[in-house]
Amino acid sequence: MTDLLARTRTRARAVVAVGPLVVRRRARRDAGLLLGTALLLLGALLVALALPRLVARTADEALQGTVDRAGTDAAAVVTQLVGQQPAEAIDFVRGHVEQVWSEHPTLAPPTTVVSTRPFVVGSPSGDVIASLVMLDGVEESRPTVRWVEGREPAAVPADEQWQTDAPDRPRVVEAGLSVPAARALGVDVTDGPVTLRLDTESSGRIARVTGLYEVADPAARHWSLVPDVVAPVPTPTNALGDLRVALYVPFELREDVQVVGANRALTAVGTSFLRTDGLSVAQAHGVSAALVALGVRGQPVATNLPAVLDAFDARLTAVRAQAALVVVGIAATAASCLVLAGGLLATRRRPTLAAERARGASVASVAYRAALESVPVTLVASALAFAAVTWWLPGVTGTVTVALGIAAVAVTAPVVLAGRVAAQAWNGRRVPADRRERARLRAVGQARRLVAELTTLAVAAAALVSVRGRGLVPSGGGDADPLLAAAPVLLAACAALVVVRVAPALVRAAGRLASRSRGLAAPLAVARAHGGATAFVPLLTVTVTVALLVLSGVLVQSVDDGQRTTADVLVGADGRLDGRLDRAEGQAALDALRTAPGVTAVATGSQTTKRAYGEGSRLEATVLLVDAADLAAVRTARGLPVDAGLAGLGDATDARVPALVSPGLLARLDPDGVRLSVLVGSVELDVRGTTALAPDAGVPPVDARDVLRDVSDGDDGLVVVDRSVVAALTDVPAADRAWVSGPGTEAAIAGLDLAEPVYSGLTATTAQGWWRTWSGETLTRALTGLQLASVGALAVLAVLALVLVVVATSQERGRTLSTLRTLGLDARTARWATLGELAPLVLGGLVGGSVIGLVVPHLIADALGLAWLTGSAAGATVAVVAWPVLVAAAVLTAATLVAVGIEEGLRRRERLGEVLRVGER
Repeated sequence: MTDLLARTRTRARAVVAVGPLVVRRRARRDAGLLLGTALLLLGALLVALALPRLVARTADEALQGTVDRAGTDAAAVVTQLVGQQPAEAIDFVRGHVEQVWSEHPTLAPPTTVVSTRPFVVGSPSGDVIASLVMLDGVEESRPTVRWVEGREPAAVPADEQWQTDAPDRPRVVEAGLSVPAARALGVDVTDGPVTLRLDTESSGRIARVTGLYEVADPAARHWSLVPDVVAPVPTPTNALGDLRVALYVPFELREDVQVVGANRALTAVGTSFLRTDGLSVAQAHGVSAALVALGVRGQPVATNLPAVLDAFDARLTAVRAQAALVVVGIAATAASCLVLAGGLLATRRRPTLAAERARGASVASVAYRAALESVPVTLVASALAFAAVTWWLPGVTGTVTVALGIAAVAVTAPVVLAGRVAAQAWNGRRVPADRRERARLRAVGQARRLVAELTTLAVAAAALVSVRGRGLVPSGGGDADPLLAAAPVLLAACAALVVVRVAPALVRAAGRLASRSRGLAAPLAVARAHGGATAFVPLLTVTVTVALLVLSGVLVQSVDDGQRTTADVLVGADGRLDGRLDRAEGQAALDALRTAPGVTAVATGSQTTKRAYGEGSRLEATVLLVDAADLAAVRTARGLPVDAGLAGLGDATDARVPALVSPGLLARLDPDGVRLSVLVGSVELDVRGTTALAPDAGVPPVDARDVLRDVSDGDDGLVVVDRSVVAALTDVPAADRAWVSGPGTEAAIAGLDLAEPVYSGLTATTAQGWWRTWSGETLTRALTGLQLASVGALAVLAVLALVLVVVATSQERGRTLSTLRTLGLDARTARWATLGELAPLVLGGLVGGSVIGLVVPHLIADALGLAWLTGSAAGATVAVVAWPVLVAAAVLTAATLVAVGIEEGLRRRERLGEVLRVGER
């Protein structure tokens, strides 16, 4: 036992003795290379640590904007229909919503709205729809108004109010009107209160308007609960009045409201919005789960927050999936560069390591001394990177898996490569004299290499099949999807293996052509190319770099093209106008558009669903009634496809209505004599062909929940007819949408200066404006910026990789060039030697990486979630573009020139006399 311990101590001492002294001396000699490696490692760690945190912070910012836009859909709502005991019901709502708010600090203080069922109220300007509205809240959610004319409403004296023992008295409540509402109704309170009857069919309910007000903060979120309190709101088609207004009553007068609203529906709604200041994705999900749990337990709390978060999570998952490709791609390329740097360090120390090995040093001792050098460098770089990222992005967490992988490569690569050099320097192996035994050993080595290559191919194929089969997978906790992120790198490795197998044959073919050359440049270049054709790690680095560069460019272009296509599909023209076009405001807007400079065509239309198609067929169709000739002109001006026969739908030859029908409807029913219901009547169709149009989605939405929805409403197809032809035979719905085209469309729509849609009843959209809004969304904009930035980072890594390859092989190349210089080799021929060595690496990496970068997006498109980034309900199409390949070619060309320039600069200082005296350098 004692002898065993002694031998163990002796062996340990032999491995670790004087290790720090040797490492310090070597580090001082190779300080420049070690510093460069440390800077590369630091940059790679900064990217690997910062990008996941940036994605997480961007996700929080995007969620805050999404919640703001969602409004009440992202709020906690308590609703109660007030019955025989209105005071208790109102207190019930207030108590529940305030309890929910107190239990969840992420929720803002609640606002309670109590309103009556709408009345038809006569005013000096005509009948309007009006409701008595009261608002109450706590702290900053308490709505406030400024009384600018008249006085604030007060309680009605008991001797003027309806009582059970005085049923002949009217039910009276004092209320206020907003200044815009008073202007629209023609109400003037300068001479005293104005009395409005709260039902044109009865005089038993009266609202006494005592003052006019303006809201204190129109941007406050609680006003979105009752927009008619701020200003009049247009009513839907066929309503009993054109406007809806609110008769605002202070909450303290709720007893009078209860008297006036007796025997009519009175609704109390408590709403608590979600705070967006500092809101994180995790907090939002926690609140959503808590609110859903309350509803499951029978609490009267409702929310659409889960649906809002589901749509947001789908977009976020798509962003994380594509960001993972960037992070892992840059990390893999940087790790390959670290391996090249480690190989360069081991190559420079080859004579020293060989001498140590010859003097009896073990491979373990060599590896130990390499670890003493790589571990501190990695720890220092990791600490600096973590501290910098934490200082830059405080309070944000992100995955560190990729960073750990880079650090592991930085530690192990110098150790393994140094040990490999030491083992190869003197390993005691002898070459068998038997030719058959040598052939057997070569066959064993080739078999092992083939197994390794086939294993790599199998793993890449399995990853690709798995990613294609499962599609887009939600990433929990912000971690990257490892399988998806690894797929392009694995495929790039396969491409590098193919190039390594094919390149020698191509080099031999080039050698046969070069042998016919009279000069020395071509044969020398081909001779040097034999070595560069089989260098796997450099080729893998270049291939992965090009693949990720091309992949990022293809994805950027695909998302941009998809967004523009979606804008064309949703808008259907250069611009459009949606809303009550039959009202005076709508007609004025249409007239302004038709006469605006640069507007070439304007088409109006309407759409109705669930219309019977064919008698007794049980088929239902969506009917699009349009100005057919104008719509054809609009789509032509925009460059959109136009159905054959669309412009001629207005040419009716008999009592039948010309129509274009979806191919699915034509296949299911003979078109001869088909009748179609429109509103209250039906018409016989003259089917003249098919249409490629889809049901119109109405106002182009920018909410992911609406953009990707199915607008067909379950109908069996679409029927397109001309409005004027149908209107001559039966009633048609009022026009509620208009398509506008021409170079001046955007300026014309901007010149309309429309109020908010809730107040104007009109929504104007341009294709360019929709694209700017959708593409400018936080997540999409950040992803595009990340992918474009990755192109620059990968370009830098490509230059670095080629420089490392040139420097690592400079000693061997210098031996050849030094010998040839004595035979009259000039600088131009020396450059050709360097270019010949880099040619297989550059060309192979460019071809293999470009193929992978162009093909992979098509293979894993479903796993990239492009539809959620483009807004295309039909699914996004991967773009086929050449500019990423051209960028990659330009980057590699520049990198090659830089590498050759560095080589030439190093050789320029050599003198022929010194070469003759010393020999190789």
